[in-house]
Amino acid sequence: MRSINHHWLRPILAFGIGGAIQMGALAETPPDCTTTIDAQTLVTLSAAVDRALCRDTRTATAWVSIKAQKIQLAAAKAAYLPTVNASLTAQSNTSQSAQSPGGNQRVTGYSSYLGLSWRLFDFGERAAREEMAERLLTAATSTYDDAVRRTVSDTIQAYFSALQASATLGARQQSVALAQRTRDAARDREQKGAASRADTLQAEASLARARLNLQRAKAELDKATAVLVQTIGVPAGTALRLPDKSPTPSRADLPDLGQLLDEARAHHPAILAARYQRDASQAGVAAARAAGRPTIDFTAANYRNGYPNQSVQASRSSTFTVGATITIPLFDGDSRRNKIQEAQAQAEKSELQVTDTENRVLLELVKTHAELAASLDNIDAANQLLQAAQSAMDSATNRYERGVSDILELISAQGTLVDALDARAQCEYQWNAARLKLMSDLGEMNRDGIAALDGPLPTP
Repeated sequence: MRSINHHWLRPILAFGIGGAIQMGALAETPPDCTTTIDAQTLVTLSAAVDRALCRDTRTATAWVSIKAQKIQLAAAKAAYLPTVNASLTAQSNTSQSAQSPGGNQRVTGYSSYLGLSWRLFDFGERAAREEMAERLLTAATSTYDDAVRRTVSDTIQAYFSALQASATLGARQQSVALAQRTRDAARDREQKGAASRADTLQAEASLARARLNLQRAKAELDKATAVLVQTIGVPAGTALRLPDKSPTPSRADLPDLGQLLDEARAHHPAILAARYQRDASQAGVAAARAAGRPTIDFTAANYRNGYPNQSVQASRSSTFTVGATITIPLFDGDSRRNKIQEAQAQAEKSELQVTDTENRVLLELVKTHAELAASLDNIDAANQLLQAAQSAMDSATNRYERGVSDILELISAQGTLVDALDARAQCEYQWNAARLKLMSDLGEMNRDGIAALDGPLPTP
């Protein structure tokens, strides 16, 4: 197994339905969908991915393409085998003569034919077509892997969107709790005569705003959950149980960009598919050129009681023929030259598509790596902001309870703390989204990587 030194970025080897199907061998076995999800089941990311793959039409379409290409390869290999034809004809022939009415003749019998034809030499046309079919089959397999990759990426995106909404809901719940503490403190001081009714009203307004934001967060969570439910194909309205822990980001999780680019060039399914398609187009040029060259065929045949499409003979006979035929194409109205030029144009187009695909994949990888590095810096900054906001909130609460500050200072500190909670939740989401996208851009989403992503964002 190839390996890079990051627990969530390992090459394509162990990915698929129930762990039974592997990337690179996905085309050998169709998915066996056994994963079930219900309201009582803890929905891990691995389970969600398995379920989504079971119902995905993109992978199903790619699988059908593989089967069709396997048939094309079998047909190309069959060109090396001899062909055998046989026919049996039963006839009743009546001959009439106007000059001799009594001389009519009637012959009843059968004739049979058995023939063998075997192409012995063709200057490489069959070999080129076989190579082209093999390259197209390999390209179809890589396309299947890429379809799986895209389905997995979409599923993880929906999964983490639900987790982000859950984290935001947690932040909003803490916001309501803070607002309630502020309101209770204002009421207590009002009852003691240490604060005016205006302080209590402002605190109640802040609490109402926090509750409104909480309801909005609940609506966002419901929407994100509905998208996840649709993505993984469970019945609409199913309540999903999501886990409540997530890996803690660290600098050790930031991979080396140069190593990632080398991995993508060597193993990204989209790049591999484009290269195999290019190779198939080049083999198509060779096949088009060989199609206009001489061929040598061996033939053998046995005729009984005549020849095909002729009248049956009155006497029994048997004829056996054997020979070799050399076919030399002399002129076809430039048809062969046009086909060669068409194949060359397709090969040039395929070569450009390889370059375009590689540039596109590597560019996305560079951008995502930068986003991942930035998200780590943002997490550090968000944690510092949260610590400072918590200290400011504690200080403002103590000052207000002792009567040395007003309600506006406490509400301002409360708002700063809520913003810090939101910022940390958002930074955690950006980190997870960035590493998800990096895995997708690298084309190496395996079970180890998905297991490392299992779990939601930390609850603020």
